[in-house]
Amino acid sequence: MANDGIVVVQDSRIVMINPALAKMLEYNESDLVGAAFESVLDPVATHLFQEKQEGFAFGEQSRSSFRARFLTGKNAPLNVEVSTADFIFDGRPAIVVVARNIDQQLELEAAVEQSEIRYKKLYESSPIAYFTLSPRGIIQGVNSAAERLLGYPENELLRRGITSFLPSDPTDTDTARQLISEVLEGHSIKDREMRLRNADGESVWVSISSSVLPEDDKSTTIALMVIDITHRKEAEEQESIERERANLYLEVMTHDLNNCNQTLLFTLGLIEASPDFPGDLRPLVTQSTWNVKRAARMVANLRLLMAVHENPPIKEKTDPFGSLQRAISSVRQDFPWKQITLRSDLKPGEFYVAAHTYFDLVFFNIVHNSAMHDERDDIEVEVQCEESDHGDSVRFEFLDKGPGIPDSLKEFIFKRTGSPTIQIVGRGLGLTVADAITKQLGGKVWVEDRVKGRASEGARFVVVVPSWREPLDLPCGKNSCITFYKSNHCLFCEPAFEILMGLVQEFGLPSRSVEVVNVDDPSVSVSENDVPVVPLIRLCGDHQVSGFVSDDQLRTALMGLMVKPCYPYNR
Repeated sequence: MANDGIVVVQDSRIVMINPALAKMLEYNESDLVGAAFESVLDPVATHLFQEKQEGFAFGEQSRSSFRARFLTGKNAPLNVEVSTADFIFDGRPAIVVVARNIDQQLELEAAVEQSEIRYKKLYESSPIAYFTLSPRGIIQGVNSAAERLLGYPENELLRRGITSFLPSDPTDTDTARQLISEVLEGHSIKDREMRLRNADGESVWVSISSSVLPEDDKSTTIALMVIDITHRKEAEEQESIERERANLYLEVMTHDLNNCNQTLLFTLGLIEASPDFPGDLRPLVTQSTWNVKRAARMVANLRLLMAVHENPPIKEKTDPFGSLQRAISSVRQDFPWKQITLRSDLKPGEFYVAAHTYFDLVFFNIVHNSAMHDERDDIEVEVQCEESDHGDSVRFEFLDKGPGIPDSLKEFIFKRTGSPTIQIVGRGLGLTVADAITKQLGGKVWVEDRVKGRASEGARFVVVVPSWREPLDLPCGKNSCITFYKSNHCLFCEPAFEILMGLVQEFGLPSRSVEVVNVDDPSVSVSENDVPVVPLIRLCGDHQVSGFVSDDQLRTALMGLMVKPCYPYNR
């Protein structure tokens, strides 16, 4: 009560006031004693105080408190909660008023009310369907998205069991009932897929998540969040159909057409070897043989592109010298009428990269492209190699003196895509294969002018791939100090990864210090509890950053990692 204001009112005048109330009202005590009580009441709310007070019988006990509004000496309103009591003062009836300042409480209540209004608007306008269930599975509340999802108005959804919306198909029903049982048992589930049946009797594919909401009376309700994924499922089914069709076409091309190509090559070889074959036709047969081989390579490249994306070989310690020699040898076999000269500073065992058996094709396709588009019979290709300053990658530059590549095509030369006016037509799939393999290895490839600013004087193809490093023996027993968890369907994973790798490069850390784990990869064993959200960046032990990460968050986390005595790249 020390901070409460107290005033004694007799015959509508103040006869006594304590310092707390005088301070609250911004008056001196002497200024208020003898003044009319109404002078400290806000005129707008005076009648409310009088009506409340007149409603009490004289001497009534256990009166309820009520709210009133005073007026300070600066004419500012002061919201108070008051309690009153009657008593005899100097032989006459009087009222004692105890007042407590509730301005801050009202501000808090207003903020809570605004928050509830905003929450309700978000709840109602959310595209995610929300259901509130009793422990028995009875629907107690829904939002507008839930009405749209199932096609029923709110009054037809409330007090119905959630199981009444399960599909009629026995296979789907068993799965859905098992899932709903887990929900009703209080288990928290996340992004589990099942079917529901809407008002039209149609099946709707949904992804559901649930959590238990404890109530004040110790009872519980279950929050069920449901996302309509019907369109995604239909797209996945269509994709599966198209993939099967593409695989059929690919099988026909890679098997049947390959057989045709082999037969053609055999026949052309017999014709060319015939003693009666006219010499003036020999160039035509040579050209035909080359085109058949080119067609066969395109077919092989189609299958290779699929393999790179779906089932790439395991990376291993690879000497790029051998890859380069094999690539040059294969190109020379494809252009027997050309003299192809290679000048390179690369030596056997000088560098090792983390690559696999497809790596030869990166070099092959780049040199092959130079030989094919240079009309001269004498082709010269220069290869320059160097390791990065931090030793985490090797850079290869292929310089030719062919017709070069215009600036308008440099961005698209590795892709068979783009607008109709800039599509790369008639160049085959060789550079597309080189780009796909390099990216799968964690590297990149691009093209520049051999002489900067003079595209017609030849091209400079640049390939950067990670260096081979023996696995570190970390004291914690983990594969790396930084682990980046991502998903195929994650919107924020790519920008988060770009921020992370940008900072890794800025701090001079090797890229191999980051291990990337795709939680959608079936060969990766990662539980929902271990990775509840993606992107998730885990740094040395339990420190982690997740969700929509910022540059500052990651910068702070990396600086903390670098000062740890066990961090191997400090050595």
